[in-house]
Amino acid sequence: MWCKTRHKIVIAIFRPIFKLHFKFKYNLKVKTCAPKDSCLVLSNHVTSLDPFMVGSLFKQPLYYMASMDLFQHAFLGKLIKFLVNPIPKEKSKKSDLTAIKSCIKVARENGSICIFPEGNRTVTGKLGNIDKSIVKLAKSLKKPIVFVNIKGGFGTEPRWGDKVRKGKMECAIRSVLPYDDFKDMDNDELYDLIISNLTVDDLNYYESFKSKNNALYLERVLFACPICGKNHMLKSEKNIVKCLNCGLDVKYNNNLRFESNNELFKFSTVYDWFNYQIDLLNSIEIENEKVIFSDKVTLVNPRLFKKKIVLGEGILELYSNRFTVTIGDQVYNFDFDEIEAATYLGKKKMNLYVNNITYQMYGAVNANFLKYVNAFYILKQKK
Repeated sequence: MWCKTRHKIVIAIFRPIFKLHFKFKYNLKVKTCAPKDSCLVLSNHVTSLDPFMVGSLFKQPLYYMASMDLFQHAFLGKLIKFLVNPIPKEKSKKSDLTAIKSCIKVARENGSICIFPEGNRTVTGKLGNIDKSIVKLAKSLKKPIVFVNIKGGFGTEPRWGDKVRKGKMECAIRSVLPYDDFKDMDNDELYDLIISNLTVDDLNYYESFKSKNNALYLERVLFACPICGKNHMLKSEKNIVKCLNCGLDVKYNNNLRFESNNELFKFSTVYDWFNYQIDLLNSIEIENEKVIFSDKVTLVNPRLFKKKIVLGEGILELYSNRFTVTIGDQVYNFDFDEIEAATYLGKKKMNLYVNNITYQMYGAVNANFLKYVNAFYILKQKK
């Protein structure tokens, strides 16, 4: 069996503890009116503790679909599996048949499943891309869909940030959609309904998220100066982002808005600046032997329930058709055609899934691996 009695005991013990923690550290307001019956829970994804926040709404255990990366720790991975038994999902596969079968097994055992369809936390405050496969999964489970909205997370704990800011958060059920109401629904119609029920306007949710370091580590998301066009010249300190090349000085305020005395600077939010960078990546010309981005990295092989194998420190380079990592005399070539997927992990890591092997890279504290992931998918699509 997938669903164990111990999971109910774990929830009963830790649920009130987490609720107190969220109340005092995150100023989180939890609106509990969750159904007690088996269901499929779908939520937007904003903070690192979203699963615990969503779980605090429910008295029954939720079985979360989680990336296999969660289990790549010798002790912690085994402990998590024992306590809550998440449903492993390979990020290297768009549709992981094993994960789908596990979801169906949990549903048949009358368990409740929780999925964050975006797959990754938002970096801009807007809803991320959601694969349409979520529609087929929802119909195959034959369970009511419970839509949960987490509001204020982007201001309280932005993915690129360092510490929790003082503001206000809310976690609540937005709506419940019975299975009979969507079983005969057109797939596109159900997909649009899912999108609308998960969309949260975090940029206008609350007026102030106070911190002395609002802008710190924005380089993890932003890499291009919109004034001089130079890459990797942005430097953050406290509430300010500066360009070391042209002198652009931008303040990131408590209301999640930019402010600058430079009349040429037109962006209001991180979302605006991020989209400008996506346009830059889309304009890259295909030149096979020209280095697009380069950074110092540590390359490792993560393993399930075991220590990572450290391959060494070297230089990561992105070309229009491949990644290379040079460690001394050893050169690792990762051709785009051989890469199943590239994922942005946490705040400053990237995984490449190549021929059933996972390669993970991490670098400096302000390293930007998001640009590599975005560039990979844009360049691969062009080719």
